[in-house]
Amino acid sequence: MVRPIGRGSYGEIWLARSLTGAWRAVKIVERSRFDDERSFEREFDGMARFEPVSREHEGFVDILHVGRSDDGGFFYYVMELADDAIPRGKFDPAEYQPKTLKSELQRVARLPADEVITLGLSLTTALAALHQHGLVHRDIKPANIIFVGGVPKIADIGLVSAMGQDSFVGTEGYVPPEGHGTAQADLYSLGKVLYEIAMGKDRMQFPEVNTAISAMPDKVQLMRLNDVLLRACARDTDARYATADEMRVDLENVRDGRPLGGVHHRRRWLRLAALLLVCAVAFGAWRSWPFGQPAGEGSVLVETDPPGAMVIIEQRMQRSPAHFTGVKSGMRNAHVMLAGYDPLDVPLKIAPDTETKPRAISLRRSLGNVRVASEPAGCEFEIRSGAETVQSGKAPADFNGLPTGAYEIVMRHDGLEKRAAIEVVSGETATASLAFGSGKFLISSSPQGAEIFADGKPAGTAPCEIAIGEGEHKLTARYRAWPAQERTVRAEAGTEAGVAFAFPFGRAKITSAPAQASVIFDGKEIGLTPLLVDELEPGERKYSLRLAGYRNAEAVANVKAGEQAFVGVRFERRPVPHRGDKWENTLGMRFVPVGDVLVAVWPVRVRDFQAFAEATGLTRVPLEFTQEDTHPAVNVNWEDARAFCQWLTEREIKSEQLGEGQSYRMPTDAEWSIAAGVTGEGGATPQERDGGVRDFAWGRAWPPPPRAGNFADISRKRQPFIAAYSDGFAQTSPVGSFPANKAGLFDMSGNVWQWVEDIYSSSPQHREWRALRGGSWATSKQEYLRLGYREVADIKQRDVTYGFRCVLVPGGER
Repeated sequence: MVRPIGRGSYGEIWLARSLTGAWRAVKIVERSRFDDERSFEREFDGMARFEPVSREHEGFVDILHVGRSDDGGFFYYVMELADDAIPRGKFDPAEYQPKTLKSELQRVARLPADEVITLGLSLTTALAALHQHGLVHRDIKPANIIFVGGVPKIADIGLVSAMGQDSFVGTEGYVPPEGHGTAQADLYSLGKVLYEIAMGKDRMQFPEVNTAISAMPDKVQLMRLNDVLLRACARDTDARYATADEMRVDLENVRDGRPLGGVHHRRRWLRLAALLLVCAVAFGAWRSWPFGQPAGEGSVLVETDPPGAMVIIEQRMQRSPAHFTGVKSGMRNAHVMLAGYDPLDVPLKIAPDTETKPRAISLRRSLGNVRVASEPAGCEFEIRSGAETVQSGKAPADFNGLPTGAYEIVMRHDGLEKRAAIEVVSGETATASLAFGSGKFLISSSPQGAEIFADGKPAGTAPCEIAIGEGEHKLTARYRAWPAQERTVRAEAGTEAGVAFAFPFGRAKITSAPAQASVIFDGKEIGLTPLLVDELEPGERKYSLRLAGYRNAEAVANVKAGEQAFVGVRFERRPVPHRGDKWENTLGMRFVPVGDVLVAVWPVRVRDFQAFAEATGLTRVPLEFTQEDTHPAVNVNWEDARAFCQWLTEREIKSEQLGEGQSYRMPTDAEWSIAAGVTGEGGATPQERDGGVRDFAWGRAWPPPPRAGNFADISRKRQPFIAAYSDGFAQTSPVGSFPANKAGLFDMSGNVWQWVEDIYSSSPQHREWRALRGGSWATSKQEYLRLGYREVADIKQRDVTYGFRCVLVPGGER
């Protein structure tokens, strides 16, 4: 429950928010507001009956839940929330006011006829649905018609009850003479509501029409609509609409330009026809008697000076010269109205079966006076009739001889505007007095110097004193890079209040590992880490950190007002690989010195190759078996391997990991032999050296001893495999799963075949063929596992047993 937004005779309506965040209206009906328990229970019973009905028609406000608290002495119900009376970009619970027909009438004096008809059609449809359930509303009025999503809906449904219940509710002027509690009474109330919004007059003035109707663009439709309202609000219940559907049909007829009382009256006239036939005989006999003659009917022509006045006889209305037929004979009253003239009631004697033509009715100019005053004096104002300004000036001022009718005073002072409605009555002086007070605000800011705006307009620099007109205002303070701050204040005449804006500084805590790094901002050294920098404006601040022997680092502190930003920098050394030293690159690939190069201790892993594939967009062919990140990459051809080495070289140079002339590549055939511990090989090409060395990586014995490497062993469970050997892996194994050789290198025998850099043969036709060394997880033949054996394949060929190993050239070669 947020705050009350409405009050009535029986309780309050609260703005509330559900657990799901939806905004609702909750009405609390208190037992103490009723004279007795029976009346209270009747209201609760009506509410409980209406709850399921409310969701059947869009013209009812949806009731979402009904409950009661016997201990608290009240019952309540949860409703959908009305639209905001003032459209806003974002819902503001502090400013929200429900949009009702009453609030709309405060904004405009009247609505066009077509909008009134549309509203009437919606509400008659809703009332028809209500009456079909044996329920009546009992208090139809503008305040009880709300808008939800732009749709008019009948509200204050706590008043709904079964037809015939007689607890006193209702609002004077909307309740018919016979009282409330019937469907016809609801229609009477609705007729008065439509009268107010169509004619722009109070319901107590019914059936007077607007004196300016002749100048209205919708006057024709308005007059036809008035016929409907006269019937809906007739004092005689027999002359009224019997059902909401009947009234709805006539409203449709007005909208569509059809005659009133059409198809929906036929059944009633058919029933009357038989009665008329029966009466005809008796009527003829009655007329033959010399006594008891009926009065008969006649006609009358009413003319006015000036012409064009509205003439009403027996609830029928025409503009003069007005010709009425079928008027009951005898004395009849003609009510005559014309904008700017005094209304007249003229008695007419109607003769039976003849046309009465009295002399023209002279109308007297209807004039009144207006006095406008203001506080303070000198406020500018306009007197408006609709959209037209009829007088203007500065208060105080008097105006005599204004045509009677409704006017609006619009007065302005110091940027504020106030409005007041007045009614000019013949021979009287209508007074409008509007007062503009102001409140004083003492504005301060910390730090001083904030720019202050009142309702978006510059008002000074804090500290300052401003006076603004009474009412609600928005004060905004802006100071350099800080977010703008806003306050909503209410100025009251003759009061003084203080408003303080605070713009707290932020700070940044800068640290590094190792510490004692120089911190540079805007080209100047401001201290050594760890460093706390105070009194910072909000925003991003870029710092440079320098420490001897490490790469320079950049850091950004996102400083927020009143908060501490933390910046932590972990320095990286500036090492570069050197011949004879071990090395680890940015992918975590480790290298050991072998001869003049640094050789990767294991084949390129899945994780290494995946980084390359993602960076270059290389699409990899899915395997039929599963590999983890630490398994050797397979399905790699010679071109893939070379591209990986080029990419890795460029990546490491960009990240300052490699020095001038350093690079990655595949090992040459000779370098691979040295890394495997092979000595004494002759020949200039891999072809000439192929098969010369007969030893295995583990020696000369066959089969391999336990943990010699990952070969085609009995775990494959299919031929061919080494019958007396088991390594525990059916396909590839994580690199380093088996012991390293004397050079500290893993998987120099088994797991994957490894591409070498150079061409297999010196023959020109063999330029596209390269050697692979070491065997794989699928190798079972002794010959293929000898250190001197070379597998030969085309540079474009991929296989699930092919991988590669990198070497790092420390310098002088690329």
